[in-house]
Amino acid sequence: MLSSADYISFHVPLTETTHHLVNSKRISTMKKTAYIINTSRGEIIDEDALYNALKEGKIAGAALDVFEKEPAVGNKLTTLPNVVCTPHIGAQTKEAQTLAANVIGEKIIMILRGVI
Repeated sequence: MLSSADYISFHVPLTETTHHLVNSKRISTMKKTAYIINTSRGEIIDEDALYNALKEGKIAGAALDVFEKEPAVGNKLTTLPNVVCTPHIGAQTKEAQTLAANVIGEKIIMILRGVI
């Protein structure tokens, strides 16, 4: 799939098997016109391999809102013109926070009632 995709978006948890899931070997199978999008966990991407691939034009670009080390102060990926970096704050909307509070409240009630 990596060799034919134009956009590759990662949505996986960080586990032993997903750590550096995106590495130089996998990147080398991608099209030069491919874009990587990572909104899951920073450590799933080997940032040195990604940086080199982007710098050398082996892939077209990347969009990242998570990094191996956060905050991403001094991260060399942020210096590349073919990288878009945003903070990992998608859940920080009023609606998302209200929903999270309601779900947590419901779970507490269920626990106190002995349902779960």
